[in-house]
Formats: sequence, C-alpha cells, structure tokens
Amino acid sequence: MTGLNEAFVIDAATRERLIAQDPKSAEIVKPFLLGRDVKRYRSPVSGRYLILFPKGWTSKKFGSTDEEGAWKRLESDYPAIAGHLRPFADRGGKRCDRGEFWWELRECAYYEEFEKPKIIIPAIVQKGSYAFEAEGFYSNDKTTIIAMDDLYLLGLLNSKVTDFFIHAIASTKQGGYYEYKPMYLVQIPIRAIDFAVPEEKERHDRIVALVERMLRLHQEPPEPASPEENENRLRKIAATDAEIDSLVSNLYGLTAEEICILAENRS
Repeated sequence: MTGLNEAFVIDAATRERLIAQDPKSAEIVKPFLLGRDVKRYRSPVSGRYLILFPKGWTSKKFGSTDEEGAWKRLESDYPAIAGHLRPFADRGGKRCDRGEFWWELRECAYYEEFEKPKIIIPAIVQKGSYAFEAEGFYSNDKTTIIAMDDLYLLGLLNSKVTDFFIHAIASTKQGGYYEYKPMYLVQIPIRAIDFAVPEEKERHDRIVALVERMLRLHQEPPEPASPEENENRLRKIAATDAEIDSLVSNLYGLTAEEICILAENRS
C-alpha cells in the first residue's frame, strides 16, 4: 500500500461522504489504527478508516472474471467506493503488495482476527502499552494483536513484571524505546492459573476486577473534568496499577528484593 495511503486510508469526512452516496460502502470501510493511536488501557480512538478489499474478495464476491469485468461489477455494486478509487487505478496496478486485483490488499491469513475483541500492542514504545479493543479496528504493521478478550492476560502484560522481562530481551531504540514485536512477546512467560486452587482463582478474579477498573478509569470523561477531578482520577489509576503489580508479583513468586528492582526500573 506504500504511496497509496490516500486511496485506501481515509478520514472520517470521506467515510461519511462515501456512505451518504451509497450506504453499502459501510460494509467495506473499517475503522483503522496506527501504532501511535494505541495507549495503555485506553480504548483506541482514531479518525482514520481503511477501505478493505482483502485478497480473494473480488473472485469470491463476483466469481471468476477478468479485471475489466471485475471492475465493472465493483462500480455497479459499490459505486461510491469505486468512484473514490478510480483516480488511483494506474498507480494501484503497479503495486507489488496487491491482491488478485489492484484494489485488493495483499494476502493476510488473519484479517478476520481484527473483527474480534482483542489486545492490541504498539510496536515501539518506552513501556508496555497494551490496550483492549472490541470495536473491530484494523491496524497497521506498527501494531500486534492478540485476538482474545482475556483481561487477566491484559493485566499481566501491563504489569511491571512482564515489562521488565521484555526490556531484558527486546531490541532498543533511541530515546529509551523498545520493540514490542511478536518475536519478543511470544517469549513472555505467562503465569497460568490453576482454577482448582481457590487462592489462585481468587487472585485471578481480583486481577480481572482491577483491570476492569483500569479500563473504566482510562475512558475519557464525558465532560471536561476539573483539575481536582482529574487529579483524583490519576490517583485512582496509580493505586489500581500498584495493586495489580503487587498481585502479579505475588503470582510469580517475586522476593521483596526483586520487587524493589522492578520499582527502580520503571517509573
């Protein structure tokens, strides 16, 4: 898609215009995130949208046909989308990352995973910034997704314990940034819970409850908050974060000395 972002990644005004011209456009236009849109525990927000024709979509939708015939069908069935894409046809035909037709995106085995509730991670950040997303956002290659709605896992990943581990193995970038990429994420030792042990189940449930609180606290206030209200919210976030860290440290059997090391290595 290099050089053609203006064709396939559109703003909210363009989306509204396309849907006003043809309501079926809503089937094709998906909410879209960049890595910088993803913030720790915060529901992602973006004014960008992706025109999504995955590789193979055209043949599946219209049957086997040549490009000219397929384009005519696209113009007939999705006139607003086709009208938007038409000026980019020449450049689109030269893409090396295309699908079977120039308006299709390249092959991806997990397009459907984006539609599911998921944990989403920006690729390059200073500390773990795992967010929970359930609105079907697609995202670019500066993110990683875990197609699960496991809030216990979200709490573990956002804790000081697993972040310390990532910082020990991940490549670094200038300015104190680290690469939170799949090759490192898959190495995180996730603490499994034995639900047959009441104490472990209780810790699991407590972490989930605290993560739910963090998600609520990180929502933007419906109205501008006063300085006092905002400060109170930040105090609640810090206290909840500290309680999650304490529970996770306990789960991993950290000593008091190791917990002090964690505190010194992450503000």
